Amino acid sequence: MTVSPTLLLGLGSTKSGTTWLYQYLADHPQCHVRTRKELHYFDSLAPDRRRQAALRLSDQATRLERRHRKAKGGLKNKVFERFKDAVDWLEVMSGPDDDDRAYWTYLNEDRTDQPLVADITPSYALCTRQMMARMVSVTEDVRFVYLMRDPVSRFWSHVRMNADRQMKEDDSFQETALAIAEQALEGKIPELLARGDYAKALGKLEVLPSDKVLVLFYEDLFDGDGIARLCRFLDIDFVSPDTETRHHEGRRLKMPKSLQQRIFQELLPQYEAAQEYLGRLPEAWQARYALLTA
Repeated sequence: MTVSPTLLLGLGSTKSGTTWLYQYLADHPQCHVRTRKELHYFDSLAPDRRRQAALRLSDQATRLERRHRKAKGGLKNKVFERFKDAVDWLEVMSGPDDDDRAYWTYLNEDRTDQPLVADITPSYALCTRQMMARMVSVTEDVRFVYLMRDPVSRFWSHVRMNADRQMKEDDSFQETALAIAEQALEGKIPELLARGDYAKALGKLEVLPSDKVLVLFYEDLFDGDGIARLCRFLDIDFVSPDTETRHHEGRRLKMPKSLQQRIFQELLPQYEAAQEYLGRLPEAWQARYALLTA
């Protein structure tokens, strides 16, 4: 490795295509990523959070080591790579919290001549302005991508994901999802709204160099020129994306019209913030806006 690569930090918003983006970059010949998609480095620098992260990593490494011993064929190599990445990351998270060199070394481990490395962790959008300013200094060239999805669709996808994880064997998926949505709208699950707070996230992006930030709509990744713009932004060759595959799409459930209206009213500032920042909204956003403001 003779030339220091560009670092891409994917800030994203939960359920806005960050896993799909990670996989696209993992398959790209000019990008090097580790097997861990979400590193949670910058949002885990507080001592108590680092200790918790280290404990989880230790447990995960133990489980992966057991799986590796039992695995066969090609799966054995894949599990070993994940085990190695977990052990390496545990070492980073067990080290000092005021020096990002170990983090940078981890990202570059086993890189050959790829000009790009990446860390796609959506929750970085929740970091403070001071932490975002720290991200800029990791290496000479740090670039940022923030993904936004239609606010109502993103919220409902997040609700369905949580419902699928929380429901018990005899629970109704629909009733669980509706209860979670209601609790979120009442402010009892603030994370569901915070993860899609585009207005706040876009405001914090002001601390970053404007030419190092690309804000993309989730919808443009699949139906527009989003990937072409991304590749130009990152100075990598355009590789035709697989727009048919969705990652972690979750169980389908139709949203009641009355609930959709309430969610829209709650999230209206997010539509306005995106419009103000980018000067346009995708067709899907416009259709939703027109339907619920008619």
